[in-house]
Amino acid sequence: MKQSLKISFANPIHIHNRIIDRNHNHKSPRLQPKKKEQYFDNMGFAATPDGARGVLNSTDPLPVTVEQVTAEWFTKILGAPVKLATLVKPIHGTASKILYELTYENSEDASALPKNVCVKGGFNPDLIKIYPSLNAVYRREADFFYYMATAMGMRLPRSWYSGSDTVTGQGIVVLEDLYARGFTFGDPTEPWPVERVRAGVEQLAILHGKTWGVGPADFPWLDAEAGPGLEDVVLSLMVESKWAERFHDPAVRPPIPEHLTADRERMMRALKTLWATHNKDLLCVAHGDAHLGNTFVTPAGEPGFLDWQGWLPAYSAFHDVPYFIVGALTVEDRRASEVELFEHYLACLHKAGGPKLEKDAVWDEYRKHAMYGFVWSLTPPMMQSKERVDVMSVRYCEALVDHKSLELLESLPEYVKEA
Repeated sequence: MKQSLKISFANPIHIHNRIIDRNHNHKSPRLQPKKKEQYFDNMGFAATPDGARGVLNSTDPLPVTVEQVTAEWFTKILGAPVKLATLVKPIHGTASKILYELTYENSEDASALPKNVCVKGGFNPDLIKIYPSLNAVYRREADFFYYMATAMGMRLPRSWYSGSDTVTGQGIVVLEDLYARGFTFGDPTEPWPVERVRAGVEQLAILHGKTWGVGPADFPWLDAEAGPGLEDVVLSLMVESKWAERFHDPAVRPPIPEHLTADRERMMRALKTLWATHNKDLLCVAHGDAHLGNTFVTPAGEPGFLDWQGWLPAYSAFHDVPYFIVGALTVEDRRASEVELFEHYLACLHKAGGPKLEKDAVWDEYRKHAMYGFVWSLTPPMMQSKERVDVMSVRYCEALVDHKSLELLESLPEYVKEA
């Protein structure tokens, strides 16, 4: 049965009388009041915010190899003479994270500027040759730290520089080195305790609440040529040949129920229905990939989110929430604590400036979006280790079975009937 939402807003600031449709036609549930208004703290996303550090879309090319990241380059971006930039550790993946220790010419700069930094961007030319669209991903993260991070009020690494250029297409962020500060990093094979997950949903609630109701027009600087979208990437992993590679070989197949992989087209239709039925009244900025592998934990035990390469403007808040909760807990802890964590998220969302949503009115949205976690079972070894894929696939597939996500999506009048 469809229910209407009971809603009120905390400290609304009206900036546009517009909600972006994004071609989604899902009609349930609807937000009230009747007027279509955006409620989001005016953080100046359309202009350069106070405290922004860096240069975007420069005609001066940025470094694209580790060798090009020099003391001279650090001197240029930090505005103080750097005597020595010592390479501590290169970490290459989809993006490269290059750790440096900086030595300054004078003691005043040394006290005011970072000693240990992480330079993140595209520093693997061979990878860029194969996947040139990755440059757009690196630029997306630079955009986030330049325009948005300082206004969010979230627990984030400090950014010392955000840059992109129109010559190489590179995007770079220079962040504080969390390793050097004694932070630890989430590992999907090591589920979190419930209390830490509760603190994690508080961070997501801040992100969502502060950006509730935004649309693409609120980000005029966003790269329209940002490469394939989330849905395109997922569907590319579901073509018949890749499906066979993942699920027909017992040595590769993750340990998930047979009925979830018996019908490839059924799963494609379910995911397409999920994306086609985003409720346009539940849009905000989403992290996009809020799993344990993209988290950090402070020495005091406080969690935060990393890897803002895939943040999503005007996307469903419920993309992030079940994806994080389900993936961060053991199956047993999730079953015992999931509802309470979701209700805590809703309370924090309202406190952060979003709507006051009743759990029963949006629980089906949560159940629907639990479907997205199935994507982990599609993940090839070049993207994540088999150990990680197996444990995450079990957590997500148990959840979509528990929530009857497939059956819910198939019951919707907007169900997509063609794979």
